[in-house]
Amino acid sequence: MSLIVKGQELPPVTNYSPGEYGGGNQNWMISQGQDKKIYVANNAGLLQFDGEHWNLYKVPGETAVRSVLASSSHIYTGSYMEFGYWQQQENGRLKYYSLKDAVGGELIDGEQFWDIKEVGSHVIFQSHQRLYSFNKETGKVMSIVTEDNISNLFKVQDKIYYQVAEKGLFVVEDGVGRNLVDNETIRNKPIIALFPYAGDKILAVTRDDGLFTISDNSWEAFPVEGYPISESFFSALYLQDGSLALGSIGDGLYILNLEGKLEYHLSQPSLLNNTMLAVMEDEEGNVWGGLDNGIAVINKQSPFRIFVDTFGKIGTVYCSVEGDGIMYLGTNQGLYYKNANSNEAYQLIPGTTGQVWSLNYLNSQLYAGHDRGTFRIEGTRAIHIWDGLGTWTMGEIGAGIIQGHYNGLSYFEDNALNEEADYLDDFDLSVQHMIIENDSTLWMSHFHRGIFRVKLNKAYSEVEAMVNFGISGKSGLGPQIFRFENQIYFSTEDSVYKYKNDLNEFTAENDLNRISSTTNRISGASRVLDDGSWWTFGEDNLYYVNRDPFEQKLVAQKVPLPLENRIITKGFENISLIGKNRYLVGSNGGYIEFSLPVNNIPSGELMLNAVSTSSKRENFTYQQLEDNKLELKSEVNNIRFVYSIPAYQSLSRAEYSYRLLNYSSAWSQWDQTGMASFENLPAGSYTFEVKGRINDRETQTLSYKFTIAKPWYYSNLAVVVYLLLFILGLVMIHYTYNRRHKKIIEERERNLKLKNLEAEQEIIRLQKEHLEKDMQEKNSQLAASTMSIIKKNELLSTLKADLKEADNPQVKKVIRTIDRELREEDNWKMFKEAFKNADKDFFDKIKSKHPELTSNDLRLCAYLRLNLSSKEIAPLVNISVKSVEIKRYRLRKKMNLPREANLTDYIMNL
Repeated sequence: MSLIVKGQELPPVTNYSPGEYGGGNQNWMISQGQDKKIYVANNAGLLQFDGEHWNLYKVPGETAVRSVLASSSHIYTGSYMEFGYWQQQENGRLKYYSLKDAVGGELIDGEQFWDIKEVGSHVIFQSHQRLYSFNKETGKVMSIVTEDNISNLFKVQDKIYYQVAEKGLFVVEDGVGRNLVDNETIRNKPIIALFPYAGDKILAVTRDDGLFTISDNSWEAFPVEGYPISESFFSALYLQDGSLALGSIGDGLYILNLEGKLEYHLSQPSLLNNTMLAVMEDEEGNVWGGLDNGIAVINKQSPFRIFVDTFGKIGTVYCSVEGDGIMYLGTNQGLYYKNANSNEAYQLIPGTTGQVWSLNYLNSQLYAGHDRGTFRIEGTRAIHIWDGLGTWTMGEIGAGIIQGHYNGLSYFEDNALNEEADYLDDFDLSVQHMIIENDSTLWMSHFHRGIFRVKLNKAYSEVEAMVNFGISGKSGLGPQIFRFENQIYFSTEDSVYKYKNDLNEFTAENDLNRISSTTNRISGASRVLDDGSWWTFGEDNLYYVNRDPFEQKLVAQKVPLPLENRIITKGFENISLIGKNRYLVGSNGGYIEFSLPVNNIPSGELMLNAVSTSSKRENFTYQQLEDNKLELKSEVNNIRFVYSIPAYQSLSRAEYSYRLLNYSSAWSQWDQTGMASFENLPAGSYTFEVKGRINDRETQTLSYKFTIAKPWYYSNLAVVVYLLLFILGLVMIHYTYNRRHKKIIEERERNLKLKNLEAEQEIIRLQKEHLEKDMQEKNSQLAASTMSIIKKNELLSTLKADLKEADNPQVKKVIRTIDRELREEDNWKMFKEAFKNADKDFFDKIKSKHPELTSNDLRLCAYLRLNLSSKEIAPLVNISVKSVEIKRYRLRKKMNLPREANLTDYIMNL
């Protein structure tokens, strides 16, 4: 069974979902303003679109907007129990002015305004119960028609028409309604649109019954062959090119001419929804559809037509060719065909399921290179002539055909009955791209090993010689060999190299590489078509090079076709010539057709839509758009610019570049955001500049000046205060310095005095040490002298005791001499002198404390001062030890010492 796939090529379509435009699902009416912005009557309010950004404005009561009309500087809208107009303010935002209060009397309960038309200086608002006229010059609103069920409002040749259910079609003349065609003639057929047609006739489009013409009071059917009479339509529009756009209730959009040819039919999934509530044509010829769920833009005037394989029935298109009135597509799922220039469904040629790598006309015969070998194509029949492993490419050589496969080369004679192809010996490289230089030489490119020049033997049975040319730089999944103007080239992602026969090498020094070096190429894929043009593939464009017929030089041109519309595996990019100046580009999900030259559809000019500012942690506030040098406070140093080009071609990308003078003089990279933000700008004067480009056309540069004031701490008054504070600071520093200097001097003097005092104390200490040393020496001498006296007295006392027993005069004489030596006064005088030398102040101290002491008491104190025991004192005073103890006891009494006090310690510590 053959698969059948719808084969209709459609203009580019852009869908906007409610999530993208930020409004409700249903869109009832669409209009374009004089600034080329689009206005949509949406369930959530009024939508505004500038080509880049959507804005939603809510009407009072936040009800659904049912109708919209952009006229001059006003945007008129009608909603539930409300109608009026919007006007752009200085900051670019729209402000609403209600007209319902200008009506003489109140609105009818539940009134909704479903349509708006303009005639001269009057704007007509239509509800189901009334027609209201707003005089733009006087500002007055008046009711001109009151009926029970006004179903629709129309404008034809500066006249207003309306239909009343069960009464017929009316025209407004001299401010009142006149019946034009009665209901018996119309037979209750709901009219959805009226258009001027063929002189003074009016073309009427009905919801369910087709087309009619109105002339005077007549109502005649207007049969159009192919008109989708089975569909019910909600909206209709007579387009500028004479075709009719019909928005259906359940089957999308039909566009047909009045000769009966259906140009195309758009429905889901090409549209987000099959119910089209409104149809509008903008100045560029784009058809806008207000859907029951979303908004669609059909680029009817686009030079591109797109075939979308929505359900994956065809797959990725690797190659294509048109011949004998048949369009062939080679895809990853098989070989498909349909009659050329028709909307027939594509059908799979039986037996070709699998990957079709190439389609080649060789010797007037079409061949398909397939992953299962080679097929000869005869009309809609495919003959499997060779079942080798994967045929990449084919070419004529000698009297036969050579094939490049997954694992080598094979050859068969074109006139052979069985066309059996034989592999060439000793060659097993994969040959995806190949060109024939002559009957014995071919060139091929390999994914990893570069370029090969292969020389074959006469029988085409083996490779006689092979030369390998390496590659450098990015190969883009393999270099591709090609012949352009009878010269051999290969291309990588970086460069294009030309073969120099005299040097037997490839060089990047060639015109083709110089021309293509400015293109943003994304792979090494190259295609040379039958018209002699060389094509390569970029991020946003296709690039092609041919020779100028007058100047005879190579000229590069481009076709705006973004990568997102032709996504395919890198290295498998392809383009085919399918007619005179007609081309087909394959992609993962179908293909794109276009014709040269690609005429750029004019778009609007760059415009600044909003300027908003904020300070830290505050919401943005909109500012005026007129460039009268905006002045901002110092804390308001965040600014945002919103700009756009109102261009609605889905394949034409608007790009923008900007700079902020006095902040950065360099232009930003081109981008598509339509917005620039600057945060925490320092004080100063700035000029924002922005420019745009679309389809190689660069717009004028817009500029906007603004100033951010200095903060209060940078103002002139603040500077004066800073100067005074600086002077005061200098004075304080001077005062502080002098004070500190004086303090340092005083501290140094104090330190000097302290050092002098320390020196004096050191001298005193040394003197004291010296005196103490002298005293120690004297005390030692005193002690030695005292001990000598004690020893002497003890000896004499011993001798005296021994001599007393002898009764000899001589002995008695000796005893008298001993007594003389033992006399206390003499010992004391000698001891007293020595003691005074050692401790001269002692007697004065003890007399001052104890004036009642006698000389004998002082003598005992002196002996105790030397820490002498009673036993040692006794010989000095020539008394017994007991007598010494008695003297000590009496001395304690005189001094009033307590019992626990030690007499010797007390005297020694004086």
